Amino acid sequence: MKLFKRLSLLLAAALLLGVLAPGAAAEEGAPVIALLGPDPFCWPCGVPFEEPGFQVWDEAGIRKDAELRVVGDITVWRAGDYTLRYELTDGEAVIASAERTVRIVPQSLPEIVQPPKGTICLSFDDGPCEDTAEVLDILAKYDVKACFFIVGNQTKYLDILPRIAAEGHTIGIHCYDHRSYGMLYRDAEHYFSDLMHAQEIVREYTGQSAHVVRFPGGSLTAGFLAGTLPGGYEELYAMLADLGMREYDWNVQPESGEKTVEGTIIAFTHPRAPYEYAVVLQHDVRRFSVKALERMIQWALEEGYTFAALDESFPEIHLLE
Repeated sequence: MKLFKRLSLLLAAALLLGVLAPGAAAEEGAPVIALLGPDPFCWPCGVPFEEPGFQVWDEAGIRKDAELRVVGDITVWRAGDYTLRYELTDGEAVIASAERTVRIVPQSLPEIVQPPKGTICLSFDDGPCEDTAEVLDILAKYDVKACFFIVGNQTKYLDILPRIAAEGHTIGIHCYDHRSYGMLYRDAEHYFSDLMHAQEIVREYTGQSAHVVRFPGGSLTAGFLAGTLPGGYEELYAMLADLGMREYDWNVQPESGEKTVEGTIIAFTHPRAPYEYAVVLQHDVRRFSVKALERMIQWALEEGYTFAALDESFPEIHLLE
C-alpha cells in the first residue's frame, strides 16, 4: 500500500507540473498538445502503467482530449526507456503531435540478511486449495510463519489470500498457470506476462505486492527460459530484481516419493546434517504432506529450531545456475 500511496503523490505532483493554460492554443492559432507530468516520466517496474494525462486544443481553442491518439507500447516488466507518441489527426493527416519518454525504473530490494543458524523456512507450492485453511490452522497452533507460493488461476480458493497475509505469512508467486512448462518458459514475454498476471491477483486480494517468486519446476526447469536470454540466468535474476523480487528454490524436500505421511516425516526428521538455513519445499495440494506437517513442526521445535517466514531479505537459493 505504501508503494501505491507514493505513486499517487508522484502522479499528483506530475499533473501540477505539466498543465498548460487553456487559452494557449487559441493564442498560437494552431492545435496544441500539452503532456502532463515531467519528461521523462518515471514509473516503477512491474506496476501497471497509468497514463499521466494530457490536454489538447484545436486551432480554435476547443478542447479535443477525446480525439487524441496514443501510439507506442510500454513493457512494464522490463526496465528501460519507452516512447509514447500523441497524435491529433484530421482524417488521415496528423495536425499536431508530441512525444513522451516513459522510464520504467527498477524497484529497490532490501539488503540480504543471513538468518541465524537453525532457521527453518517452510514453503508451500501450487495452492491455494481446499487444504490451505488446515495448513494455516496448524501453523497458527504453533505460531509458525511460512511462505505460500501461489498459483493465480486457483480462482476457487483465492479468497483465502487475505487470511494468509493477515496472519503474518509471506505470499510469493509460483505462477498464474503452469499447465505447460513449454509455453510458460517459451520466452521472456510468456513468462513475465504470466508473472505479472499472478501479481495482479495478489494485489487485488491483499493490497500488497509479492516480492518472492519460485519458478515452477525450480531453476533447473527455468533453464529453458534462461537459455532464451543473452545473459542467461544472470539476466533472468536481474530482471526479477528490477521487479522488486528475489527467486527461491529449496534445499530441503521432505515429501515422500511414495507419497506417504510417515515417509515425509522421516525424511524431514532425519537430515544428513543439522539444518542451518533450511528452505523446505512442500505442497498444500498434497494431502499426505499436509498431514505430516504438525509432527514435522513438533519435532523441529523440540530440537531447538526456529521458524521464519521466507521473504526477500533472506539469501536466495538456486538449485542450478
